[in-house]
This record gives sequence, structure tokens and C-alpha cells, in this order.
Amino acid sequence: MQISKLEVKNISHYARGSEETPCYNATVYVNGKKAVEVSNDGHGGSDRQHTYPQCAFNLREINDWCINTFGKETWEYNGKTYSTDLDLEHYCHQELYNWLDRKELKKELKGKYICFDEAKKEMFAFGKLKYKTENQDVVMKKILKDRHPTSKCLNFLDFEEALNVWKEFA
Repeated sequence: MQISKLEVKNISHYARGSEETPCYNATVYVNGKKAVEVSNDGHGGSDRQHTYPQCAFNLREINDWCINTFGKETWEYNGKTYSTDLDLEHYCHQELYNWLDRKELKKELKGKYICFDEAKKEMFAFGKLKYKTENQDVVMKKILKDRHPTSKCLNFLDFEEALNVWKEFA
């Protein structure tokens, strides 16, 4: 049996406990089955990783799969190049940050029209009315067309596209 898919689910993030590393816990599913419980206290240490008894893989196999699948991350600092293997811990942190970004954007889109001016490469927002009206979206589209013709409103984009813009420019 081989690993073909990893998913991180059941994420709980504790922002107040996050100091040097994110304070969180989550469950990693391998091939759709509960496999590893991960957690971090947020004080700078590595994640704790515990496989469930029914998991068909050990941590080394899962880490090796991550490294072989995701490769290395490379960065420069003070003129030197560094790299690290993208193992299970890195994968979990990336998924945590993606989850946090999605959560934040959903919250922001509820109360505001978030717009991106493609020509200026900047974001701006308009508050939504506190009460719902059917015409609110129509009015906003007209305002953008008339006053901000080079802008896109994230609220009217596919969520994944809006998330990519949000991550890049927010």
C-alpha cells in the first residue's frame, strides 16, 4: 500500500498561545483515513506527532513521502542560501496557514466589499450595509465600474481566485 494523499483536518488554532511557533492541533489523514495527531504548544519547539493505532504507515514513511512529494524549500539570508526538506511538520504548518487565511478572508468578505485595483496593485474596501438588501451587490458593481474601472471585487470572484489575490496583496 502506498501513500497517495494527505489532508489536514480538525484544525484548532490558539492565537493567544502562539509565541515562536503556531499553537495548534490537528489530525492528518492519509489516503482518507485518520493517521496522525499533530500539535504544538507554540513555544518554539517542533510539532508532536503521534500515529493512531489503525494507521497503516509509520511517521518515517509519511515524512519520506512528504519530502519526496514536496521537495525542498530554499531561501536566502545575509547572502547565504539555505534549504530544508518539506516534511510532515512543514506540510502541516502550510495547511494551518492556508486554513487561517481562508478563515480570515471569509470573515472579511462578510462585512466588507474588498477590492483590488489591478493598475495600482493595491487593495481597498467598502463597508457593507448592516441590513441586507438585494440591490447592495448591484450598486457596488456599478460603483466599481464607474469609479474604479481597473478594480475587481473579491466578493464577486470565485473564492479560490479571491484567496490567491488576498494572499498576494493583503
